[in-house]
Amino acid sequence: MNRALSRPPRLPNVREAAAATAAALALAAVLALFVSVADLLADRHAGLIDHTVLGEAVEHRSLPMTVFMEAVSTAAEIPLMAAAGLLALFFARTTRSWRPLLIVGGAAVLSVGLATLVKDVVARTRPPLASAVVAETGFSFPSRHTTVATALLLAMAYLLARRTSRRALTAVWWATALALAALVAASRVYLGVHWATDVTAGFALGGAAALTLITADLGHRLLTRRRHGAS
Repeated sequence: MNRALSRPPRLPNVREAAAATAAALALAAVLALFVSVADLLADRHAGLIDHTVLGEAVEHRSLPMTVFMEAVSTAAEIPLMAAAGLLALFFARTTRSWRPLLIVGGAAVLSVGLATLVKDVVARTRPPLASAVVAETGFSFPSRHTTVATALLLAMAYLLARRTSRRALTAVWWATALALAALVAASRVYLGVHWATDVTAGFALGGAAALTLITADLGHRLLTRRRHGAS
């Protein structure tokens, strides 16, 4: 009998299977977080939290911190998009694959679309102008800044983690992405243009956008390997 025919199918890569499971669980967690925040807002229980957090932010403002937070908020727009795009182009070129561009581009488009849709549906007003350091227009919930920044940062962390063999460095990529996303969220509250629940929902929504694409990518890789192993 031909050895190729008698050989049992290879099992999917264990590390990739674990990563796909972790991504799916993380996706479920951020979706649950978003639903919880939306429910809090619908029940009108968010006000106490939001006003308390905003009051603390306003009370503890300083000129150096304000300059820093303004820089963070600005960097979360065009500079972050440019950095994500360049990283995706680099990996697309080195791997000769469209996947990095699809993941980063998809994260950007999906996060902007979801945030805009939810903003229009909820139509929540922003904090009082007297609390704002910078001028912003439009609805407040969720924070589109935070949504898009979180999605792009997680997408970038995924691309970097895919090319990293050391677990410690992989953990650094993910931790850095989460820390930067939290910093962007904090900057929006500090600057007085969003409520705390706005940025929490934005973090969850951006995470959901990125993790949907990451889970899909890992699932596709596993299925492809399984089909090749069975052939």
